[in-house]
Amino acid sequence: MALLRAQALRWLRPVGKFVEVTASVVAGGTLTSPIPAETCRRVATAIDRAARYGIFRPLCLTRAVALSQMLDARGITGHHIRVGVRRDRESFVAHAWVELDQLVLGDTSINTLSYVPLTSVSRKGTHATRTPQRQAKHQRSN
Repeated sequence: MALLRAQALRWLRPVGKFVEVTASVVAGGTLTSPIPAETCRRVATAIDRAARYGIFRPLCLTRAVALSQMLDARGITGHHIRVGVRRDRESFVAHAWVELDQLVLGDTSINTLSYVPLTSVSRKGTHATRTPQRQAKHQRSN
C-alpha cells in the first residue's frame, strides 16, 4: 500500500514538489539496538518484494519514499532519502535510497558507493535529521 501511495503522490504532484532538499542537521537516528535494525531490514525487504512482484515497477525514488513512510509509521525516525548520481558512458544516472545512521536501507552499500551523493531529500512536509559521513558509514555497514 505504501508503494501505491508513494506512486500516486509522484503522479499527482508537480515536478519539483514530490520531495524537498533538506539542510544538514547534526544529531539524528541512531540504531542503538539490533531490534530497530532488524525492523528496518524487514520493512526494506517488504518494499523490495512489493516492487518486484507487485502490479507496477516503481522507480527508486518512489521506493525510497514508500520506505520512508513505512519507517515513520513504525516510529523509526532519523532516516533520510539520499539522491546520488554517477556517470554512465555519456550521460548521468541518478539513484535514490534510504539511510539511517550507518545503515543503507532498500539497496546495497556496494551499489550506493557507485553514486556520488548530491543531497538528502525528504518527503514534502517532513525533514531529514542528519547527513552522515559517507566513507565511515560504508566502512561499518559492509
